[in-house]
Amino acid sequence: MKTFRTFLAVLVAGLVMAVYSGGTAAAESKRILSEKDWEAYTFEADTGRTCYITSVPTKSSGKYDPANRGEIRVFVSHGPDKGVRNVVQFLAGYKHKKHSAVDVSIDGKKFKLFTIEGRAYAESEEDDVAMVRAMKRGRKMTVVGTSSRGTVTTDSYSLSGFTKTKNLIDKTCK
Repeated sequence: MKTFRTFLAVLVAGLVMAVYSGGTAAAESKRILSEKDWEAYTFEADTGRTCYITSVPTKSSGKYDPANRGEIRVFVSHGPDKGVRNVVQFLAGYKHKKHSAVDVSIDGKKFKLFTIEGRAYAESEEDDVAMVRAMKRGRKMTVVGTSSRGTVTTDSYSLSGFTKTKNLIDKTCK
């Protein structure tokens, strides 16, 4: 199961990041909602429609030089295949320590994610669904990871606006 989740995570990461970072599909992407601390996007490609929501941390801490850290962001995506839903992905802004895990806490509810390079994902679809459910009910999310240099970072996200943007992509990418 983890092998398929890894493949799926890399596939979704590539699609979302190509669109978000201005790749060739970006010309077709469209922001459909900005609500408090979250934004919702959709784009059409030959492979189908992909929808995602994203946010940046409200606070980041750790003993690192902020100039040496890349983009920090969370995504929840659907598509392009209709069976691909609620994929949660964290971008750390650095490469994770090999074989390390990322700890996510949503109002005290704990999740452990696996890492690939500078991204983190849930182990299963069920874990993704449980995280999304907690995000909808929650107010604050904290993400703790370890860089390849051994630096521990803590990123805090507001969940204000999450439910409204998530509900929109649920309707947009059925």
